[in-house]
Amino acid sequence: MPTNGHRIRSRTSMVWLALMVAALTAILAACGGGTSSADKTATAGAGGKTPAAGTATKAATSAAGTGGTITVKKGDALKLGLSTTLTTDNAQLGLAIQNGAKLAVKEKPTIKGFTVTLDAQDDLCSGPGSVDAANKLISDKVVAVVGPMCSGGAVAALDPYSKENLLVVSSSATNPSVTQQGKKDFFRTAWNDATQGGEMAKFAYNVLGKKNAVLVNDQSVYGKGLMDVFKKSFTDLGGKVASEEAVTVGEKDFGPTVTKIKGESPDIVVFGGFIAEGAILVRQLSEAGVTATFMGADGIADQKYIDQAGGKAEGSYVSRGPKPTDTTLYDKFAAAHKTEFGTDPGQFADYTYDAVNIVLAALDKVATVDANGDLVIDKDKLIAAVRATDYTGTSGKIQFNDVGDRTVVGAVNEIDQVKDGKLTRVQ
Repeated sequence: MPTNGHRIRSRTSMVWLALMVAALTAILAACGGGTSSADKTATAGAGGKTPAAGTATKAATSAAGTGGTITVKKGDALKLGLSTTLTTDNAQLGLAIQNGAKLAVKEKPTIKGFTVTLDAQDDLCSGPGSVDAANKLISDKVVAVVGPMCSGGAVAALDPYSKENLLVVSSSATNPSVTQQGKKDFFRTAWNDATQGGEMAKFAYNVLGKKNAVLVNDQSVYGKGLMDVFKKSFTDLGGKVASEEAVTVGEKDFGPTVTKIKGESPDIVVFGGFIAEGAILVRQLSEAGVTATFMGADGIADQKYIDQAGGKAEGSYVSRGPKPTDTTLYDKFAAAHKTEFGTDPGQFADYTYDAVNIVLAALDKVATVDANGDLVIDKDKLIAAVRATDYTGTSGKIQFNDVGDRTVVGAVNEIDQVKDGKLTRVQ
């Protein structure tokens, strides 16, 4: 057994050896021979753990400049994420989005020999739900995401996506605040509500001749934001907003709100929100004898709104956002959708179909196959390819501005009216 003196000398030698190794490692790292913190961050999954060497992953990420890369191993599927609502009262909108995505993937099933699969996650049209969906999609190693469905969810989920520098294209999150977050990886084929809200106000004032409005929102980022835009545009035109009311998502009795609205004697009630609450509101207004015209937006643009209103939605108006003046491509898409799913496309299905096609085209442009047969995608190049989009699709011509908003080119705002229990285009 060594003496105490030997132990001390031995420990001192080990300390000096450790210091020399650390210094040599630092020198090598500074010359580019080590693994940077950016590498570790890029390869970490949603749980914060970096896969061990030799661990198989469906799509690994690593640093490439500041943006990182995604690598899909030879023989693995290329996963495209979808964040939408699949189970809530407003699932009809989410299912329409899912169908649009499915059809696009069916029509372009491969990218450079790699099979494209759709990874759909239920984001519940909520902030927490959209963050959970984002974390799941990130952990699933998707190459890009279409979604989230709702504006509040999009705002909440932008940070986790942005930290991964992951391309996100929403086909339905319309509130101006989404692109005001300044995330370079986010785009939307849906229209900014700054466009839709203003067009709704013009239609109400100029076409319908309405001058006295009550505005109702569901307290969502989307609903409140849309009504804020409508209010400014409507009052700028000369209209009056008699009152602004709010309902709570999930409630079934809007009696107190209906009583307030009736007391204002408006000639139009404008609603910012989704199917379930829109159907309840229009039904209870009618039952209370309120004769004001009812108008909603794309959040209620579905047959389910009419059905749930139990015949009380007849004559109401629904804005669906700008639509192309040339509908040739939309008609072709609608026919394919009918063949595939047996139904006409729902709201946002065309925007989603276009979003998926834009993402797939960008992937086809920037992805490369390396010497191992793996598909390598530079994240910055993918985002840049989408930013440079000049695409004519089912929803019209699509170009993006500096913040990721779609620019209005060759389109007019579609307004439908419920006639004989169906949405019928009147503008």
